[in-house]
Amino acid sequence: MSSSPAGAAADSVQKVYVHGTAVHRSWADRSASLTDLIFSATRTALERASIRWRDIDSVVLGAHDVTDGRSLTSMVTAPAAGAYLKDEIRLGEDGASAFVLGTAQVRSGSCGACIVAAWGRASESDPDAVAAALFDPFFSQPLGLTEITVSALRAGAALARYPGYQEWRGPAGARRRAAAGVEARRPAVQLPLRSGELPVWSDIVAVAVLSAQPGPVEVRGVGMSTEPYQVGDRDLLGLPALSQASGQALRSAGCAVGEVGVLELDGLTLFDEALALEAVGAASAGDGMRVLAQRSDINADGGFAAGYCAPAMGLVRICAAAGRLTGGSDLALATGSTVVAAQGQAAIVLSRNQGGG
Repeated sequence: MSSSPAGAAADSVQKVYVHGTAVHRSWADRSASLTDLIFSATRTALERASIRWRDIDSVVLGAHDVTDGRSLTSMVTAPAAGAYLKDEIRLGEDGASAFVLGTAQVRSGSCGACIVAAWGRASESDPDAVAAALFDPFFSQPLGLTEITVSALRAGAALARYPGYQEWRGPAGARRRAAAGVEARRPAVQLPLRSGELPVWSDIVAVAVLSAQPGPVEVRGVGMSTEPYQVGDRDLLGLPALSQASGQALRSAGCAVGEVGVLELDGLTLFDEALALEAVGAASAGDGMRVLAQRSDINADGGFAAGYCAPAMGLVRICAAAGRLTGGSDLALATGSTVVAAQGQAAIVLSRNQGGG
């Protein structure tokens, strides 16, 4: 039976595979500079991918000048990520957005193999001061807004609308902390958030190696979306950008969220993770906290409690999803949120390549 032109076009689309990943977490390691950490993680990812640096065509970075405290940070750090004499692009966005761009480069045929890297070193800066500097200087900064305060507003709205959130926040937070097992380096409490519901600041580097050659994990679908810039114009509970991005990724992958066995959803706090479950359709409205409390397969490493520093976290979730797929599950959904206060969202659907590669 001959295929239709549309089917033939779909069959001719270049597939993209994840060949190797690496995630480094530490805190104020005086024995290693930021470039040391980036180089080490990149080398580990390449070794796991069994791909030589000379065969890499492109490098896509997710890094913030303000977070790194380095003007034009990619000029200083890009060589450590393998970008020396390579095509290089840096996004001032989350690592998941960088991953989407890296996927597009391979899928378009413009490169055969690509390194995607993202990092943040919270021990070198004040994350709250960095966050405050990114808000609108005329209408938002005078209010003292940070990423944490917006999450606190989101948590307050969830507690007011959904009674189940108060009932399940204790068990959900306890599960997160037990899974992470990390000594807390948390920001100051912003009510109604509790200390154990806040992120653990960390120094993080995440790296993924993509290739057109078949590998253990295939990138099946991606999606991106944004919300209005001003926080007051957003739906803090519905997270429409995340809903739209995940819907795009699932549709392009040809699957539904109910078929996904691995969920790795970025969230700054416990409430952000619970609401993310609802936004992607893995829980009904008001039921995200209960689902988070009862399921151990969501952000299995502990999520926000295992170590957090923007803009690396979306790529951390992708790397975690790819690792869990090689352990036996067939489909994964990973997401990453970007500044300011989750204004932008990226979602990626991965599948285990049955052929291995």
